[in-house]
Amino acid sequence: MADKTEPGGRFRPAETQRLDAFVDAAFAFAVSLLIIAGGEPLRSFDDLVQALLRIPSFLAGFALIILFWLAHRTWSSLGPRRDGMATLLSVAVVFSVLVFVFPLRLLTETALHFMSGGWLPGGDLLESFNQLGWMYAIYGFGFSILSVLYVLLFRHARAGLERDDPRWTAANDWGRTWALAAVTGVVSGAVALSPVLPSAPWLPGFTYWLMPVGIWVFAIMDRRRARRQAG
Repeated sequence: MADKTEPGGRFRPAETQRLDAFVDAAFAFAVSLLIIAGGEPLRSFDDLVQALLRIPSFLAGFALIILFWLAHRTWSSLGPRRDGMATLLSVAVVFSVLVFVFPLRLLTETALHFMSGGWLPGGDLLESFNQLGWMYAIYGFGFSILSVLYVLLFRHARAGLERDDPRWTAANDWGRTWALAAVTGVVSGAVALSPVLPSAPWLPGFTYWLMPVGIWVFAIMDRRRARRQAG
């Protein structure tokens, strides 16, 4: 495979192209699994209506998978070394995403069923608060595992860059963001398995709001640090 040139004049070696192409194909397959997991043969018009009503849950799951794909593409744009560690971490991301699809589909369909007041399908997927807790926990811990892999990927990219390189700062910021995501997933899973779940079944999902709040706090801290350095 011939080398190609990225915008800006940087060359993409063949090993870079192979790894990125493999990861892209795996994410596309994960989206296919997301559809298949909720797909059933259509035998009537009512079946068609039920399939169409599952589109919102598919869209929510699709958006989350794209989030992880975009993160890997961002890592790739930083020009990290494609050594054994980069390959190992990328393959681990692929494996984790393919496993993550199944609790993701269950969570999105169940959550949207309750958020829609029962209008959307998904009410028959869980039978007890115990199952709800374990669903949130499996999803949260899976989310954390994926986030930790991205922390390691961005630290790997940062290690190959000079500190005055803008890409070093970008890799550091992205690693910090994914560390926050990893903590959020653990907190959500812990809350889901705690005794508070029956009285607050919405709380494990609500904990994911820690991420935008944390990113906002990081942005404020960065601006203050930049002002102090400029002064």
